[in-house]
Amino acid sequence: MAGLPPFRGFLIDADNTIFDYDRAEREALAGALAKAGLEPTPAIHEAYRRINDGFWRAFERGAVTQDALKVERFRQLFAEEAPGCRADPAAVSRRYVELLAMQVHLLPHAASAITDLAGRAALGLATNGLPEVQRGRLERSGLGPCFRTVLISGEIGIAKPDPRFFLLGAERLGLSPSEVLCVGDVPATDIRGARAAGMASCWLAAPGAVWPPEEPGPDYTIRDLRALAALSPPRVFP
Repeated sequence: MAGLPPFRGFLIDADNTIFDYDRAEREALAGALAKAGLEPTPAIHEAYRRINDGFWRAFERGAVTQDALKVERFRQLFAEEAPGCRADPAAVSRRYVELLAMQVHLLPHAASAITDLAGRAALGLATNGLPEVQRGRLERSGLGPCFRTVLISGEIGIAKPDPRFFLLGAERLGLSPSEVLCVGDVPATDIRGARAAGMASCWLAAPGAVWPPEEPGPDYTIRDLRALAALSPPRVFP
């Protein structure tokens, strides 16, 4: 298991760790559904979240590709919630991805925390998200220069929680696994994967989040990315 802090490197998840994905999803979905002539009601949004989550879990198991995921989630949504809808799921998917890539809503204190941490340690962005979405948001956020490497499952062909994903991240940072802390909000991917790779893990717990009892616990739990400063070396000033 990884050594004690300070950690020289951090692999940090994107969605709901740095970016407010829930808000971005709501706004992008409303725009995409408008293309299909549908009202973004709470019921259809909840159905989308359930269907989308199922497809992402299948992707993490290697049971579906990201290209199929992007379209089939909308095909299933229309079949369940709007059987009379004649919109093309592929066209709606393209519009959704375009809109999602433009949503650069950061969680509170995320920008200042990442900027500060980049002056203390080597950072890697580690995400299973769609490449076009994650690259677009990272560029628009202005945080791109803070990251020494960006690992996106759709680009490298490995998805969290596969331990190879995390080991590749440490390799790209030029550090041993024991020098890197993995940070994320999803126990089954971010924390489980780090543990399988023999790396230390840190759970960013959202307000009200409860750790699932079936998952082994993380090494650290934080509520705010600013807490990572205490696990990193002193800031290096030019």
